[in-house]
Amino acid sequence: MAEVYEIKGEDGTVLEVLGPDDEPQGEVPEPQTAPEPTGVPEPETPKPTTTPEPEAPEPTAAVSIASRASWGARYPDGDLTLTGPAVEVWVHHSVTAQLSPGATVAAEAEQMRALESVGQTRFGTGISYNVVIFPSGRAYQGVSWNRRGTHTGGRNSTSRSICFAGNYEANNPTAAQISTAAAIYGAGKDRWWTRGAPLGGHRDVSQTACPGRNLYARIDDIRDGEGSTPPSPGEPGGITVDGFWGSSTTRRLQQELGTAVDGVVSSQSVAWRDVNPGLTTGWRWVADAQGSRVIAALQRRIGMPSGQRDGKIGPQTIRALQRYLGTRVDGVISRESSAVMALQRRLNQGRV
Repeated sequence: MAEVYEIKGEDGTVLEVLGPDDEPQGEVPEPQTAPEPTGVPEPETPKPTTTPEPEAPEPTAAVSIASRASWGARYPDGDLTLTGPAVEVWVHHSVTAQLSPGATVAAEAEQMRALESVGQTRFGTGISYNVVIFPSGRAYQGVSWNRRGTHTGGRNSTSRSICFAGNYEANNPTAAQISTAAAIYGAGKDRWWTRGAPLGGHRDVSQTACPGRNLYARIDDIRDGEGSTPPSPGEPGGITVDGFWGSSTTRRLQQELGTAVDGVVSSQSVAWRDVNPGLTTGWRWVADAQGSRVIAALQRRIGMPSGQRDGKIGPQTIRALQRYLGTRVDGVISRESSAVMALQRRLNQGRV
């Protein structure tokens, strides 16, 4: 096991301590060993004849958290994929630069990359915390909610972390930070953690002053408050919300859905080109359409049944997308489309 990483104050007080879990806790299934061949052919397992149930769309939270792409994440997104919601939530402080509430997004992004470098250097798994909140109240995604970080040693597999950027042994958290943390904790119930997941300070389960005495005194306010988050920041590389679906919108969509990022929606039926003037640059219209991976991934995300995920943007897909986004349902992507604007806003918030 890698050694823990301690940050100490001038008086020797341990202000923060990061560390990995000893072993995975059931996130990855045990590998299955194939039986030795016997020379006798095995009977074929009959394939199911029923159509699988459509996958429900991922619920969305009414909070604004800037994506990993927005601040320029460069290293691994944790070390394991976790299954199921967390059962605990821990509040931390980063003991890094104390930015002012008026700091720029660029300065916050720089601090996110600095935090990422610490986690990468110490543990080789990128940034340690799940979400980081700055004095401005803006929140940034660290290690993804379904990936394991290195924030609360021995509990990383079963908990998630909310980190306040700065030192709250020496400084007071801002009202905006408390409001944002309360909103995130509330929105995460039944989504990122169980409804009854307790919220506590890191010091409750480790020999550390983290999250600092001033922030620790506000844990009840986070737990019991409703809060809100500020609008999504004008992120570096953010896309313009103009209602036209071009290459920049496609690139951000590809980033969020995990497909190849090239700004191109390949092999779409030319029959739908002229009736959808809001689909602009990067769309490849052909007579014999085969479909695109990014559209197939989008069809899955918005809850279309598996039999309808053909990777093509026709009226059926557009209507499903409009219903998902809560905009007018007419099966058309018009100029300055309200559905595309809604999608662009979501992408600037790091979600679909």
